[in-house]
Amino acid sequence: MDPIKIAGTSQYPTVTLDKDAGVFEFLGNSLPEDARKFYDPIISWIDEYAKNPNPETVVKFKMIYYNTPSSKMIFQVLKRFEKIALEGNNITIIWMYNEDDIDIKDAGKDFSNHIKVPFKLESYKE
Repeated sequence: MDPIKIAGTSQYPTVTLDKDAGVFEFLGNSLPEDARKFYDPIISWIDEYAKNPNPETVVKFKMIYYNTPSSKMIFQVLKRFEKIALEGNNITIIWMYNEDDIDIKDAGKDFSNHIKVPFKLESYKE
């Protein structure tokens, strides 16, 4: 399965989905004009990954800022990983937030309340 590697910009997050390397990351800002267009290939990749997932999958989010349409799509990404977990696979979500950014921390808490997957909130200092 070919990996997805998207280099981040001020508008788009860095996204790495690499089954062979075991790297699943979303980093940076997410402000695309058309969030669905940006995230649909990512969701399709996760749906394909779900057919034969790794024994353990750790998905890391280190978001700086995202808009409301991106929030909805991030939720869809999380729901896809939840589905994989509910099928008996080992999935962990790590939601990283700058220790000074209460909004991103709270967003992680909100997502964790709606996703039935081990969800770890981790702070970092910049």
